[in-house]
Amino acid sequence: MNSPLALLTTLVNNELSGEQQSETHWQDKSRTGLAMCGRIRQAGDGEQYMETLNWNPRAILNDVQAPKFNVPPGTRPLTLHRLGDGSEQVERMFWGYKPAWYKRGPASNARLDTVLNGSPFWLPLLTRRILVPAEGWYEWIGEKTSKQPWYIHAKNDAPILMAAIAAWSPGAEMNAAHGFAIVTDDAAGGMVDIHDRRPIVLAPEDALAWLDPATRVEDALAMLTTPRPESAFVWHPVTPAMGNSRYQLADASEPF
Repeated sequence: MNSPLALLTTLVNNELSGEQQSETHWQDKSRTGLAMCGRIRQAGDGEQYMETLNWNPRAILNDVQAPKFNVPPGTRPLTLHRLGDGSEQVERMFWGYKPAWYKRGPASNARLDTVLNGSPFWLPLLTRRILVPAEGWYEWIGEKTSKQPWYIHAKNDAPILMAAIAAWSPGAEMNAAHGFAIVTDDAAGGMVDIHDRRPIVLAPEDALAWLDPATRVEDALAMLTTPRPESAFVWHPVTPAMGNSRYQLADASEPF
């Protein structure tokens, strides 16, 4: 007889097979050639992002890293959360989630449909909700040999707050076993021309409730079905040079 762990592994690997797996696995290729949401711009500091939520954390992250204009999965971007003791925190976490039993690479995105359907892959993370702040995110269109990157950001240029779930544990090593995934959903409107999926971006009031430990899981999940609309965003093509994640110049998000 198979062990419970073996049964769970089979169930999750089957559930994430095919199209769903290609959207959540950051090493897989979507129709644009890169996983969605595959890159973000995080050029601000923790204090700037906390101001978006009117936070006054008791301990501000002592972060000396330079601004990042082209952040890929597999790195450690800034996150906002209230995990552990419930206090308001800014912390770097590993972008990508891979439990010890999972045989594939880290998942950088969590498809909303699998989350809402109670996928056992994501179920343990639903009480560990975080935000990934950024100025915007990147997507690609075109053929493999001539992909054109686009930058998507808020019309008012304010920081965006992307809903994410994490395997955070106090004092744990910042690796894929304790990493996070950004929740994504189908795109709509003109954004479909850039990519058929998009990160779920929350308004500040919903973002605060998303992080609140007192918010019930079912209420938190309901927030994911009413994100900021596509009409709140604008997008433009950017330099193809930023296709290389080592490209960290400030013009990575400038119109091209």
